[in-house]
Amino acid sequence: MQNTHLSAVVSEDDPMLVALRSAVDATKRQDMFAALKAISSALAIDPKRADLWQDLGAIYARLETWKLCVTSLEIALVLEPGRSGARYVMAHALYYLGKHKEAVEMIDDVCKRSPTPLFWAMRAYIHAHTNRDAAHALKVHQDWGRRFADPLTRKAKPLTVTDRNPQKRLKVGYVTADFRQHSVAFFMLPVLRHHNENDVEIHVYSSGVRDSFTDMMQQSVSHWHEVADLSDEALCARIRADGIDILVDLSGHTAGHRLLTFARRAAPVQATWIGYVLPTGIKAMDYRLTDFEYSPYGQEAFYNEKLFRLSCSSSYQPPAYAPICDNPPLVRNGYPTLISLNNSAKITDAMLVIWSNILVKRCDARLIIMVKERSADAAQACMQSRIEAAGMPLDRVSVLHQQSLENFMEMGHIADIVLDTAPISGGTTTFHALWMGLPIVTMDAERGVDASTARILQKIGGGGEVTHSEDQYVAAALKMMDSIDYLIVHRETSRDMLSRSQYMDYQNRVKEVENAYRSMWLNHLNKDTKLLNSSDFRDKPSIVI
Repeated sequence: MQNTHLSAVVSEDDPMLVALRSAVDATKRQDMFAALKAISSALAIDPKRADLWQDLGAIYARLETWKLCVTSLEIALVLEPGRSGARYVMAHALYYLGKHKEAVEMIDDVCKRSPTPLFWAMRAYIHAHTNRDAAHALKVHQDWGRRFADPLTRKAKPLTVTDRNPQKRLKVGYVTADFRQHSVAFFMLPVLRHHNENDVEIHVYSSGVRDSFTDMMQQSVSHWHEVADLSDEALCARIRADGIDILVDLSGHTAGHRLLTFARRAAPVQATWIGYVLPTGIKAMDYRLTDFEYSPYGQEAFYNEKLFRLSCSSSYQPPAYAPICDNPPLVRNGYPTLISLNNSAKITDAMLVIWSNILVKRCDARLIIMVKERSADAAQACMQSRIEAAGMPLDRVSVLHQQSLENFMEMGHIADIVLDTAPISGGTTTFHALWMGLPIVTMDAERGVDASTARILQKIGGGGEVTHSEDQYVAAALKMMDSIDYLIVHRETSRDMLSRSQYMDYQNRVKEVENAYRSMWLNHLNKDTKLLNSSDFRDKPSIVI
């Protein structure tokens, strides 16, 4: 939403001015439905304003109502074909509608027209998530970095470290917009709760909206800073003034990131972790915290950051409300129910065809496709034509819109088996599914972002089937549906299996992370990182003492 429209209106009593002011105020309050109503009122007054149609499309994008988003933007582009902002949002919408080729073409066109950091960051994101080539992913992220981040690094004011004590209590800063009900929170809450305050002083720089999760996470942090209103430059100055030793990015190129703060060299040591498993593309990012499963040997060439491998790259905190259903629904229903829990952007047309093949081979099976859209109508509009095109039996396929976390964690009461997506697999949804007692069918891949579910199942030693081809994927799903005993035993053991895994061994996970920070600090003091890439070995962290 842009405020520039207001300057074109001179009368305080003008109904257009009233509508636009209402839209701006509603957007600031994050009340998208009120903003939608206000912009619609403005368009009723002047339906030929391309900027308002663009704003309407942007609001629909915020509401994740992609079909109406595209329709609104198409009108804006008919009225004014050269609107780069409309094309940018259109690329975003096409990506979430599963039209990946069109999304890539659109965002490439946008970036040819405009040297805007936001547009080029979206280009990196869309390219990397629709192309399995790891070298290409690095290139598109570096394209962004070279244009917008690296020049800031070269111009950054020198950063002087006054306390060079190798055993000092390290000041560690976490930068994110996602300390709220978001995937990052389920991985970072155990970390915040188990940090040893004798060894590290934790600062959080939160630039996102607050919710009850934010309040819960803040209780575990001594130094919490709300920085949404600070520019990247001002945030850099704030972090430098706080004397942070290790600054950790938890967003990558996702919404609300502050990578341009990192580009200005806000701290002596800068690392990225958890929020984004692809390269950041900026030279000022020193390290990436990962593990051998996500980043096996040979992957170093595909990241601009130095890979610092832990024995396990993350922790997992289950939601507080997660009632388990003791028996698979198949027992009471007499037929198996499959479910996809990943958002619609991960559901390719090819994936729908694979699922269709499963349903054809098992004529009593049902499939629930959960998508990111927030209403039932929007979800149906998003998926209906794609489901039909894939040849799915419409009487056995249901589309479910985005659910509250509480409702999401009850999916184990209506589904028996989770079908993972490819090429981009699940992450947080995989952990949630296992906690609900649901086994998962997934496909392996080379890149961590493509094989996240496979790596999780391999690390915990169970939880479903890791397959290596489409035929194996279909066969694994059919085998699971035929084995009611397996489904029952999995329900009984899944939580215990996950609880005993490294992912929920919080104390050791956090200690290992703190050791990593100490090693990074020693590397900085010694200006010697060559050992990091030559001496790490499997099942041990990459520590240089």
